[in-house]
Amino acid sequence: MALNKKNFIYSISWIVLSIILFLIGFFIARNSSDEIKTIKRTQILLGTVVEIQVRDADDKKAEDAISKAFAEMKRIEDLFTTFDNKSPVSRINNSADTIINVESEIYNLIVLCDSITKLSNGCFDVSLNNIIRVWGFDSDNRHIPEASVIDSALKLSGWKDVKLFGENKIFKQRKVELNFGAIAKGYAVDKAINILRKSGIKQALVNAGGEVSVIGNNWIVGIQHPDEINSIIKRIKLNGYTVATSGDYEQYFEVDGVRYHHILDPETGYPSKGLQSVTIINKSNAFADALATAVFVMGEEKGMKLIESLDDTEVMIIDERGRISYSTGFENYIVN
Repeated sequence: MALNKKNFIYSISWIVLSIILFLIGFFIARNSSDEIKTIKRTQILLGTVVEIQVRDADDKKAEDAISKAFAEMKRIEDLFTTFDNKSPVSRINNSADTIINVESEIYNLIVLCDSITKLSNGCFDVSLNNIIRVWGFDSDNRHIPEASVIDSALKLSGWKDVKLFGENKIFKQRKVELNFGAIAKGYAVDKAINILRKSGIKQALVNAGGEVSVIGNNWIVGIQHPDEINSIIKRIKLNGYTVATSGDYEQYFEVDGVRYHHILDPETGYPSKGLQSVTIINKSNAFADALATAVFVMGEEKGMKLIESLDDTEVMIIDERGRISYSTGFENYIVN
């Protein structure tokens, strides 16, 4: 009888041990399958390299979400491009009418552009396509135009010749042309982030040539050094915010050692002077993108004053001598 009891206890012990080992194996396998991975993909869109990163345990879910986000950014590119004569913006530019019906999405972005133009006292202006063209920044033929050519382009440019009528209608002088290059990347980043959120992604980063937005915490973003290629001048941590940078190193050409960049002053028609780069932190990447251009044109003193007057907005400005200045709260985002 004692022997049977001993065998019984022995058998039970093995069963319990087997169950424990099984459970340990189960949890190890489960943790292995639930391991968070970082999936990265890049595409050339909006005239730059766009990178999307997703951190998730489900590869298929992540890949599907990234594909949808890229598709959305391509849709934005097709909507706002001026390189395709059949695009909606090209049709607006080529219209013989002065009162034009525009697509609601374009109209809504024009409304945002209008508010930023007024906020910056005209330093942000999306009606400069004629000036962009004479400098060749829309082509591979970048050059210094004659002063008379710039003056002629200025007469066919300027937000004073564009009016919003509501109900998706705008008034535009016939030869004035729109170009959304100073806001489209930021807008596309915002839209891509929205797609990723709707896809159930909890950790993601979208970077469109320096316009960056994230989902989740612990994302550290590098800000390009304006004088050193592939060098980072500052690193910042974004928790619920986005960042956008405008710099004279993005699109430019040099003549006799002088750099001529694509950030044009709406008043003069020439590249803006005094600054090398402007980095804006804000919850909207479209707003940050446009505001970075506006501050670049405004200059350090006026630009800093504007940023200090806005809620939830910070700026880092690097002037032509390489001196860095910050708005009141920008340094709170810097990672040492």
